[in-house]
Amino acid sequence: MKNRLLDSDRPTPNHRGQGRGAGARALGLAVAALAAALLLGAEAEARNVRLGLLTSATGPAAATGEDQKRAVSLAREEINAAGGVFVKDLNAKVQLDLFIGDDQTSREGAVSGVTKLIVEDKVDLVFGGLGSAFGMAALPLIREHVVPYIPTPSTPLFTRTPEMGPDPTKAMVFHYQATGLMYGAAIADFLVGEVKPVMAPDKALRVAWLYQDSPFGAEFFRGFSDRLKEAKHPVEVVAAERFKVGETDYRPQLTKIKALAPHALVPMGFRGETVAMLQQAVLDVGLDAKRTHLGPVCACADDPLYYKDLGKIGQSTTIMSLYSTYAVPKGPAFARWARFRDAYQKKFGVLPGLLGVSAYDAVYVAARAVELAGSLDRAKIIQALGRLEMEQLVLPVRGGKVRFDPKYREVEFFLFAQQMFWDEKLGELRPVIIWPAELGEAKYRHPS
Repeated sequence: MKNRLLDSDRPTPNHRGQGRGAGARALGLAVAALAAALLLGAEAEARNVRLGLLTSATGPAAATGEDQKRAVSLAREEINAAGGVFVKDLNAKVQLDLFIGDDQTSREGAVSGVTKLIVEDKVDLVFGGLGSAFGMAALPLIREHVVPYIPTPSTPLFTRTPEMGPDPTKAMVFHYQATGLMYGAAIADFLVGEVKPVMAPDKALRVAWLYQDSPFGAEFFRGFSDRLKEAKHPVEVVAAERFKVGETDYRPQLTKIKALAPHALVPMGFRGETVAMLQQAVLDVGLDAKRTHLGPVCACADDPLYYKDLGKIGQSTTIMSLYSTYAVPKGPAFARWARFRDAYQKKFGVLPGLLGVSAYDAVYVAARAVELAGSLDRAKIIQALGRLEMEQLVLPVRGGKVRFDPKYREVEFFLFAQQMFWDEKLGELRPVIIWPAELGEAKYRHPS
């Protein structure tokens, strides 16, 4: 009974007031939960930029691939240290993340490498590359997934095939390298302007080619041939021999070429191939540099290992370059070279080569495109690359601005020729810029 009295004596709760308080508390909790969810969603969206480098981590070109990996890590470190890239859609500066796709120095490896980058790593943009054939092998998958691509090999087929031509709906590829057509034309002009007056002043210059049987080699030779017709250069092409990627014995082709007594031999291959061709030409086949000029070789050979590995037989040979490992041309277009070299050498203890420099620049181009797009949406990044205009980076460009022409999405670069001379103190070759005259340190010197 007592318990019942006590129960009856308790004040009756105000249920209406309690309902209002509970509702307010529930609403507050709901608002807080929504705010937390929105915050988590924003954090999930504010992810880093994912860049994919396609290069040779394994295979015969792995040493050059290492140069590219080092160079892009330097560019990424510099950009991230400066705060990263501002993305308007995220209203935040985000960092760059780098992923590597190994092309294994083969077409099959390139397909595997780019599949990893696109499908597994889910990169926002693919860039780089060593061999034109490898980049071209990766291209169908890049097109299928509509991924922005900044290739650094030289073939113009990246943007000049019927599939990738001047149709803006197919414009996901933006070529950051002097093309084989540009290089081939420059080689023709150099040989006629500098070598012919010495080797064949009163007759047509007899030129032989030995080039890699790939889009890379074929487009260099096409650029050379087209330039001869266009400029009506007094040149006779006496040989156009080819070799397969990975081939190591060039003596059969070189023996045929020697019998034709050319005034110049243009060996066109990767760095290791070029060293082997020149060594076999001089040491095994017996080509005399006083009778046959050797070069210009490909700019892709301009790497510290080339100067070291070629040895004394490289005396008086030439290289057509976009970047020099050791020389610095005259003029403001080349002002950034010293700072870049110093930063690279300080970090890695070696000097960079051309393909490393190309990949370094491509990271900055990609970062600027993302910033211009204001988004990590691939379609918007592609549109931004199409309208991009930025100050030149390390590689020298005409007009001092990096911009992709609207038709073929290529950049117009400076090219120059260097001649090699043996340095007894260093025990290595060193270059002297000899062409064109406005950049040259000296004139072409015949071995005699």
